[in-house]
Amino acid sequence: MMASANPQNDPPRRKVGWALRLPWFGPAVVTFSMLALMGLLFWRLQTHHLAQQQQELDRSLVTARDSISTRLAADESFLRVLADQATAGALISSKFHRLSASYVSDHPHITAVYYTRPDHTILWASSKGEEDEGDDALLRLSEHSAAFDRAIESKSSVYSQTHIGLAGHQCFDLYVPVFNRKKLLGTFVVAYSSRSLIRSILDRAILQGHQTELLGENDRRIYRMPSVASVDTRLIGTIALARPDNGMSLRLTRYASPFWEPGTVVLAAISFALISGMGLGIWALNRQIIERVRAQRALHDANTDLETRVRERTRALSESNEKLACEMAERQVAEERARRHLDQLAQIGRVSTMGEMAAGLAHELHQPLAAITSYAKGCLRILNGSSPDFDRVQYAVTHMDEQSTRAAEIIDRLRTFLTPNSPEMLAQDLLPLIEESASFVEPDRKRLGIDLVIDVSGQMPPVLVDRVQIQQILVNLMKNAFESLEGSDTDERRVTIQAMPGGVDKIEVHVRDTGPGCKPEDLTRVFEPFVSTKSGSMGMGLSISRTIIEAHEGRLWATAHDGRGMTFSFTIAAESHEKSENI
Repeated sequence: MMASANPQNDPPRRKVGWALRLPWFGPAVVTFSMLALMGLLFWRLQTHHLAQQQQELDRSLVTARDSISTRLAADESFLRVLADQATAGALISSKFHRLSASYVSDHPHITAVYYTRPDHTILWASSKGEEDEGDDALLRLSEHSAAFDRAIESKSSVYSQTHIGLAGHQCFDLYVPVFNRKKLLGTFVVAYSSRSLIRSILDRAILQGHQTELLGENDRRIYRMPSVASVDTRLIGTIALARPDNGMSLRLTRYASPFWEPGTVVLAAISFALISGMGLGIWALNRQIIERVRAQRALHDANTDLETRVRERTRALSESNEKLACEMAERQVAEERARRHLDQLAQIGRVSTMGEMAAGLAHELHQPLAAITSYAKGCLRILNGSSPDFDRVQYAVTHMDEQSTRAAEIIDRLRTFLTPNSPEMLAQDLLPLIEESASFVEPDRKRLGIDLVIDVSGQMPPVLVDRVQIQQILVNLMKNAFESLEGSDTDERRVTIQAMPGGVDKIEVHVRDTGPGCKPEDLTRVFEPFVSTKSGSMGMGLSISRTIIEAHEGRLWATAHDGRGMTFSFTIAAESHEKSENI
């Protein structure tokens, strides 16, 4: 029985077991490969369909442009014939009206033909019945005197910019000047309707297959044919019109011709269903074969392996339980050691900070003691006098009591800050916590002439922290900010402490100064132990602070600003954040 359990004597069993764990692999590879090929085929067909649509759009654009240019060239040739007859003196009013009326009638895109005198007044006019040019035509022609002037100056045909015609539609004009040698005899003018230009000149197949737009300069829309179907925004083409040469262009947007029509969708669904069914069939057959092999192997090995596995499992469980018990004991010892180490580091950091601030604190404590001494001497002088003024004595004694209370508070804060106590997580109001921390550095702030701004919202929830440890962090950050401003030449000497919500059950506290800041390469090293930019400093303050914050399940980071100064920020838990044990 022991020999049969040896893995070196049973290599085929492992191979069969691996195959048994992957009954779907072969069918899945075949199915997904065929589905991928089918999807690639349909994607290629769709791409080819879209390319054909784009080619048809390009051909339609060229055809439409050539149709418009050809028609306008023919109109210009007609005016040239009239100009030649006018130059030769063979054109009279009746002949003009007969020729122009016939031409206007045969060409729907033309609304009128004029022959004007050199002073731009109309001599002859022939127009469609629906637009009565009459005297109002004089006003419209005078509005386009610039086109007249360009035509006369260049002695060639000129197209005007688009304008609103008498019928309220967008129009433009063609001006062909008539010269007899160098003398200006007049100007032939053809008035075009932008709407009729599109409707009458473009081939019906183009209009039925595309939404057609006539554009002016800067793609300003002049006229757009009403849409008869939904358009495909991927198939849009614009082409400039060589004639007229007034910045007009033609835009065609192809009506949607979807690739996924009902027949294509049904074909794709049937193909994917057949491939999926084939894959399921292969998987079912493979599964039956593998299950039969697995059953035979399991029946053969069950009797030989059962007792051995039970003994091995029992022995492994016993060893695991013993190892787990040892690891739990070692972990508890390590956690207790780490907690004591953190407390010692925090105590060392507070003592070190108080040592660096000893001169300022001594000065702050000296003020109430000096006041008490002065009031005591005054009381002695009053009482030794011939007629003691007890009101003045009472006043002095009252102030002595106030100053002694102030000195006692300073000493009590120092004793609380320096006394080594076990950390205790309690709900604390953040504003008094920050204000009390600021009182420790008040002597340095006054000495350096620094403005300290505390910005804490009144709606801020209490925080769940160890009061002394968080005060240690705040004192250390404020002290660092003051020292960065001490050697700075900036006129703005300000340190700002701001608290704000920082996510779910979190509060963010930011300490920002206006000092010289920090180099980018030093920003990542400020939290390393024994790294400091100050002479005589151990470089442990920020390292200890980060350790305390991480023990509070928060984080501490630094941010350098592009201008001046930098910000140290940390997160702490709000009161609603549940903690099952103290740090």
